Amino acid sequence: MSKVETFEEKMKKINKIPIWIKQHRQINTLENKVEALENSIKEELYKEFMKKLGEPMEAERLRKENKKLRQKIKVLKEMIKEGK
Repeated sequence: MSKVETFEEKMKKINKIPIWIKQHRQINTLENKVEALENSIKEELYKEFMKKLGEPMEAERLRKENKKLRQKIKVLKEMIKEGK
């Protein structure tokens, strides 16, 4: 007794995707997401590194400016004392 397959059953068999193909698709999708995350992290780390690299120069510039302003204040205080 052979069972006669209906058209719908034949189409289901034809359209059925093997599990290994589904798994490969899922693996590829996950690999793409990992790569995107790695690139995002690299960009953020680079930005943070560049910011940290510039901090010592900025601190030195602020120290010099602070020193000049303190000297100006000292001179102006002396001028005020002399004027009284």
